[in-house]
Amino acid sequence: MAFHQNVFDSLSEKDGKIYLDGERMILTSSSVFGTLRKDLMENIGENRVKGFLIRYGWNLGANDAKKVLKKNFSSIEEILKQGPILHMMKGYTKVKTSSLDIKYNSDGTVDGVHVEGAWTDSYEAEEHLRQFGIAEDSVCHTLIGYASGYYSEICQHTVLFKEVSCKGTGDRSCYYIGKTLSNWGEEIEKEVEYYKNATIVKELESTYEKLLEERNNLSKTFAVHKRVTEELTSGNDLQSIADVVFEETEIPITIQDLKFQLLAFAGLPPERYEELELDFKSKFEQEFNNHGYFSITKRVSSPSHHRIITPIILEKKRVGYCSFIYGNQDKEAFEVDQMILERTATVCSLYMLNEKNAFEATERMKGHFLEQILNGDLLSKKEILKRGSYVNINLERPYYIAVLKYNNKYESSKNELLFHEELMEAVLQYFKKRTNILIGQRSGNIILLIQIDSLDKDVAPLCKHLMHSLEDNFPGRTFKAGISTLAQQIQQASEHYDEAVTSLQMATSSNSLIQFEDLGVVGIMIHSKNKESVKQKAKQLLGTLYEDKVNHADFIKTLYVFLSNGGNLEKSMEELALSMSGLRYRIRKLEKMLGQDLRDPASGYQLLLTLQVLISEGEIKIE
Repeated sequence: MAFHQNVFDSLSEKDGKIYLDGERMILTSSSVFGTLRKDLMENIGENRVKGFLIRYGWNLGANDAKKVLKKNFSSIEEILKQGPILHMMKGYTKVKTSSLDIKYNSDGTVDGVHVEGAWTDSYEAEEHLRQFGIAEDSVCHTLIGYASGYYSEICQHTVLFKEVSCKGTGDRSCYYIGKTLSNWGEEIEKEVEYYKNATIVKELESTYEKLLEERNNLSKTFAVHKRVTEELTSGNDLQSIADVVFEETEIPITIQDLKFQLLAFAGLPPERYEELELDFKSKFEQEFNNHGYFSITKRVSSPSHHRIITPIILEKKRVGYCSFIYGNQDKEAFEVDQMILERTATVCSLYMLNEKNAFEATERMKGHFLEQILNGDLLSKKEILKRGSYVNINLERPYYIAVLKYNNKYESSKNELLFHEELMEAVLQYFKKRTNILIGQRSGNIILLIQIDSLDKDVAPLCKHLMHSLEDNFPGRTFKAGISTLAQQIQQASEHYDEAVTSLQMATSSNSLIQFEDLGVVGIMIHSKNKESVKQKAKQLLGTLYEDKVNHADFIKTLYVFLSNGGNLEKSMEELALSMSGLRYRIRKLEKMLGQDLRDPASGYQLLLTLQVLISEGEIKIE
């Protein structure tokens, strides 16, 4: 009881009043406090209650500190140690200080404090568990406030405490750390806000200002959205949409496709746009390859400007981007700017959807038209030409027929029907700017009727570039194509289709694009009327190799690849993925089976022709 003698002069009760050291006190149970705490949380919110309890605790601690300072203690350490004693005496918790480090200035004032310890049986933790169960964050708010207020009053500068573990969150005990404010750094910034006595009136004022700002933002966003929607419903294009947005916001805007190729822009001279794009792409080149990086609205900065970018989403896929561009000296992007940009992206998405639907409807009609031409359903050239004019293609011009086939290089669980639809869409997009193309489908292959421009005499580079583009877009897939000879008459389309199919059958992984005219005598043989005799002769040349073609499939492929490569061992080895010794073994075995020297030009030529005829007729397959 020495403590009572040192800290308080008397504790007395008289006429229903309790006095401690001359100050009237009241007694209440912790469960009643818990109920009050619960009601406060339900009525004014957990966050506001936390600030209220911390400030309440601060005042309790500061008040006790003032009383202790009037007593005759020999040192600051002794005075500080009275705080935990008072805490325990009032029934808040049991306190065990594990460390106390005080640094002094030269004049004897306190420069800094670092204290750590544990609270056992905290009444706040117990009541929170009883009323709410396990909490996500520490709950001993009055204990934190009390310790902070007590130490701050004694040290004459701000000392803040923080719970690093709490029984209310499921920890074994409540562990605290107290430090001078300047020693906390950024770690305590969030907690400092709870010590500020922000009244509900001030919070309501702040909330009103935010609501007013939000209303103004929504009003401005709605006005811009209304105008760009009117542009869309009036049938105007993306450039008109960009012009309207710039007119309303005075912020330069760009609309780009998925590869950041320009679709429309406003508010920038062309040369300035090019300069900023180079700057942007050099800074974010790696992010362009990360397909998920720009999947949400982002604010990014490059050396000469900053921008906000939002994706244009169509059918749950990104198809492009809208960006607001700011110079380094311009204002920072406001929240309303992002709202307007995202609404603009939505309107761009609707525009692209309309364009996509109209384009695909036209292409479906073209595909059906091509199928009618190949089937001979249209009776006269005049009728074909008339229908061609409806889809803006002059079918009196020369053309090629190309047949495109795909293979799956790796195992894939992807639905093949879905993939074929995506592939067809990619081919349509590739030829979108060309009006002299008809695209259709047959037997799982894509059929192209291609008219070559006067400046572009050869169809092969166009088809080769298409195949490379598709391989880039669909990794793991390989593509082969066959091309007919140049056709002059549209009524002969079915014959040239057969040529393209024959060429496709000749294509291999090392030579994936074959033109019918390159087949030479093989093409003539295949299209001759005496096909059966040609096939019979071919079978005689191959003998037992052909008779048991299923079991000899690997040897037949080896023979074809070796002869196609002109007897080059290195090329054949690479294409067949064989070792040199394995390839040599197969060649020796083949020569024995056929009774011929495969390096003899005459023998090799006859055998290669034989294989090509059988492949074209579907008698054997080279996969």
